[in-house]
Parts: sequence; C-alpha cells; structure tokens
Amino acid sequence: AVTLHGRSRAQRYSRCADWDYIRRCSAVSTVPLVGNGDVFDFEDYVSATAGSASVQAGGDGGDGTLADAPVSSVMVARGALVKPWIFTE
Repeated sequence: AVTLHGRSRAQRYSRCADWDYIRRCSAVSTVPLVGNGDVFDFEDYVSATAGSASVQAGGDGGDGTLADAPVSSVMVARGALVKPWIFTE
C-alpha cells in the first residue's frame, strides 16, 4: 500500500487536504492507496471513504465502511494527536 497526503509540504496547514485529488489518484492506482489528511472525527472518516467532496466539506454521507470506498484505508495522524479518543467515536 502507498499513503498519499492530499496536501503538499509547501502548503503545510494553510489549506485543507484535497480528498478529490486523493480519490483521482486512487482511481488510477494499481496498488492499494491509503488516504491521509484532515481526519479529525468519525464524520471525516465517513466523508473520506464516501467518494465525494473534500473531508472538511462533509462528503456525501456514506455508511463508514471501506467496501466501495475510493481508498483502501484512511490514515488518522494529527487527528489522533489532537483527539486521542477519536478511535472510540
């Protein structure tokens, strides 16, 4: 698997992660893709796995499973530092 962050190093935290870009990359990738960036709660995870709009914009209200997700998995990084209890949500 390959992890892709939806923001460049130069952007740092000045913009939201671009989940539309992550989805486009995942659509053409031949290896499993792990999406990363701006996942701070369960709703962000659902948006990341749903297949539309950026995580911070809210997505399309998917069911939170990875069965038909555009990515193989979602990495929670800064979100776990900010809210260590994120995995109990």
